[in-house]
Amino acid sequence: MILGKSFDRRKRKDPIMTKQSCGKTLAVFYRLVGALVLVLIPSVCLAGVFLSLNQLNIERFPEINIYLTVADERGTPIKGLNLNNFKVQEDGRIVQVKGVFPLEKGDEPLSVILAIDRSGSMRGQPIKDALQAAKDFIREMRAIDRVGLVTFDDTVTVIGRPYADKGPLLKAIDKIKVGKDTALNDAVMKSLQLLAPFTGRRAVIVLTDGKENRSKATREATIQEAVRLGVPIITVGLGREVDIDAREAMAGGSGGRPFFAQTSSELSVLYQTIARQLINQYRVAVQSRKTLDNGWHRLQVDLKIAKGKAQVERLYLATLKPVPPAGALEAYRGGMNWLFLMAIVLCAVIVALAAAIAVIAMKRLKKTR
Repeated sequence: MILGKSFDRRKRKDPIMTKQSCGKTLAVFYRLVGALVLVLIPSVCLAGVFLSLNQLNIERFPEINIYLTVADERGTPIKGLNLNNFKVQEDGRIVQVKGVFPLEKGDEPLSVILAIDRSGSMRGQPIKDALQAAKDFIREMRAIDRVGLVTFDDTVTVIGRPYADKGPLLKAIDKIKVGKDTALNDAVMKSLQLLAPFTGRRAVIVLTDGKENRSKATREATIQEAVRLGVPIITVGLGREVDIDAREAMAGGSGGRPFFAQTSSELSVLYQTIARQLINQYRVAVQSRKTLDNGWHRLQVDLKIAKGKAQVERLYLATLKPVPPAGALEAYRGGMNWLFLMAIVLCAVIVALAAAIAVIAMKRLKKTR
């Protein structure tokens, strides 16, 4: 009887202990998984907050100027940010943020080249809507901003170089006609050449509905030239036939952002959104801890506001003549990609283990009921 009572007491306690231990185990693993997601994913966007690092300027090194786009889930620029909203790390060490400057009302002009696909597949309503979107973009620009335009089919045509006087460009747009193939890389390369004489804020916005098939320039050379000049490439893909990989590679490799329109009727609103985001950029000035050692260094910007938080990274070359040798940036990124891949694999393994433990805990809980 004594043994029986002792056994019964233990039997009554076991379910209680099992429920408590299961609950604690699940809570610990859910916290662990959540923490790993935030740590291992290099670009986190919560509550619809979007952060993009468009451009770096090291002309006044050790001061580095970082140009950022901050927008909500609808693409509307978020205004009123200050020093308290940003934290910057350089190779993993926090660096001093000297100032945060909203640029929409400042005196820093924006220099932009619009590159528009006029290949045969754009015939009809697509080219009409694309040209109207270009006009709407130009009208969103401020008086001090410079806008140029190139078109491309199997060749690249310069319609207008970057000028603050936008009247002649608006008139020239109406004369654009469709052609044949798609020399996308050559068009972006020409756009970068047109922006090379300018300093400060710059961007290339390229629209295409197809795939590269005529260029002499390679995609890799185009991205490398954009990195060398510090010019982001913003890509706009139209329709189902667009080369998604090329569009994302150009944007991601240069500090730009890929956009997509299912139909040409969406282009005007999309181009106005891009214009407003560029105009409302922030310049974040930081004090580097490095020297001009001709090496690659990684800047990480963390944003925290009431709506949420986000993080973005970018490499820069510590030299005042940033002309990386062929393949240098790709090799560096390749090494970092392996580290990132290992982190993703580790994260997946831990998540799988957490799920397995949670399933086992739930099964034990059911058995004790």
